[in-house]
Parts: sequence; structure tokens; C-alpha cells
Amino acid sequence: MDKGLTQMELAFKCNDKDYSQINRVELGKVNFSVSYLSLIADALEIAPKDLLP
Repeated sequence: MDKGLTQMELAFKCNDKDYSQINRVELGKVNFSVSYLSLIADALEIAPKDLLP
């Protein structure tokens, strides 16, 4: 799903200071909490389950 956001824009919507956490999540290099998953889903206006395989 492509919402047309850059990693920086998505990070800003998640109240992150920079995009590095979003980048690590995208690359599968970091474990993340359910609350962070919820932040990303809210920013993308989708259900959290849509982000999981």
C-alpha cells in the first residue's frame, strides 16, 4: 500500500524526531511495540492488522 509519504513524513506523523526508526521497521531490522504499530497505522489511516504479514 502506497500512501505517498516519505519515511520522514511518516516519522513526523508518528511524533518521531527522525526517520531512522521507520527505516529500521521497514527493513525488518528492529522489533517494535504494538503501540508503535498503532501509531504507524493511525498515521497511514489503516488498521494495524493491515501492516502485518
